[in-house]
Amino acid sequence: MRRVHLLEIEDQPWCPAPVRDGGTDWLHFMANRHKAFNAMAPRLRRMIERCGARGIVDLCSGGGGPWLALAPLLAAPGSGAIRLTDSYPNVAALNRVSAASEGRIAFCAEPVDAANVPAGFDGVRTIFNAFHHFRPHEARAILADAVAQRRAIAIVEGADHRLLGVLLILLMPLAMLLLTPLIRPFRWSRILLTYLLPLIPLLALFDGTVSMLRIYSPEELREMVAGIPGSESFEWDIGTQPVRGSPVGLTYLIGLPVAAR
Repeated sequence: MRRVHLLEIEDQPWCPAPVRDGGTDWLHFMANRHKAFNAMAPRLRRMIERCGARGIVDLCSGGGGPWLALAPLLAAPGSGAIRLTDSYPNVAALNRVSAASEGRIAFCAEPVDAANVPAGFDGVRTIFNAFHHFRPHEARAILADAVAQRRAIAIVEGADHRLLGVLLILLMPLAMLLLTPLIRPFRWSRILLTYLLPLIPLLALFDGTVSMLRIYSPEELREMVAGIPGSESFEWDIGTQPVRGSPVGLTYLIGLPVAAR
C-alpha cells in the first residue's frame, strides 16, 4: 500500500491551541509511558559515538516527544544537551520537559524550520513521529538541509505497518478516556476537551489514522534519499525496528556523513 497524504487537523493554523496542545500532550504522555522509542537507543548511541556529536537537536518536538524516557539511555560523559525545537513550539510543555530532565534537555522557544535549521544548531538531528507530516518535497528538503550542512540525522516513526497501525489507532479514544486524568500537569481545559466536548480524542482519532496512512515506508525513504544532491556523501541505514511487547514496530532512517566513519 502506497503512502496517502491526507489533511491532519493539528497541522492547520486554524486548529485551536488548547486542542493542538492537548493532542501533543497526549503523544508526549504515551511516548514516555509506553517507551517504544527506547528500542532505538542502541542505534542512536552508535550514531552519536561515530560522528562525535556533542549534542542532539530534536526537530518537530511537539509536546516533548519521548525524551524524558530516552535521554537517560543516551547520556554519556561529555555528551551535550538535547535541544527541543518545533515550528509551533508548545513552550509550556517544552519547559516542563526541560525542568523534569535534570539538565539533560533544553528547548528553543522560537519557531525552527526543520528544512532550514540555523547553522549554529550543532549536533545530531532527530525527528520522532513527525516526519509523516511533510509531503515528499518537504521531507526531501529536511534531509537535503542535513546533507548540505553535514549533520547526522535520525528519523523515527511510531509504526512499521500502516494498516495494523490504523487498527490500533481505533482504540486510542478509549485509552484517552481512561488515562487522561493521569497526564500532568492537570489542566481543566484538557478535561473539558476530552470528556465534555471531546475534541482532543476526535483529533487524536482522525489525525492518528491519517498519520498511519502518511508514514513513509523504508522503500519510499530510500527513493527519497536517492533524489537528494550529495546523498552519496552520507551512509544511510533505513529499516524497521521491533518493539518488545508490541505488535507494531518502528520505521527509521539514519544518515551519517561518510567522514564520520
